[in-house]
Amino acid sequence: CPTEYLKRINLTGKPPNILVYVGSDPKKVKFEEIKSIITECVDFNSYTVYQLLEKQVLSVPWLDNALLLIIATSEPISDTLSKQFLTFMSKGGKILGLSAAFTFGGIRVKRKNELIDTIQPFVFSNTENNEIKLNVLTSGKVFE
Repeated sequence: CPTEYLKRINLTGKPPNILVYVGSDPKKVKFEEIKSIITECVDFNSYTVYQLLEKQVLSVPWLDNALLLIIATSEPISDTLSKQFLTFMSKGGKILGLSAAFTFGGIRVKRKNELIDTIQPFVFSNTENNEIKLNVLTSGKVFE
C-alpha cells in the first residue's frame, strides 16, 4: 500500500527515534506520561521513544540518531545544553517544547497571568487525521 510506504519514509535519513528530555527529574513518571501520549500520536511500529537524560545530552551520540526531541521541563536550560539542542536542529532534527524555557532565534517566553493554572485544549492529529485532544493545565508561559 503506498500510504503505508509513505508513513515510513524518512527524508532526513535519521533513525526513527523520538527523545524526551525532562531535565534533572530522576523519576520516570513524567517521561512515561509523555511517552504514552506520543505513542498515541505516531505509528509506534515505526518510531521508538526514549528518555534523554541530562547526563547524556553531552556524552551520548544522540544528535544523529533521532528525528524529534521533546523538551518537557520548566527548569532553565543551560547554555551548554542549548547549544547541543541547536546543533540537533541544524542537523535536521525537530524540537517540540512542552512547558519548556528553551528558545532560540530571538523568541522569548512571556508570562501571561490570566493563563496560569488554567485548563487549555492541546490538540494533536495523526496521519489518518484522527484528532487527539488533551485538556492540559498550563504554566501561563507563551512564546513571544
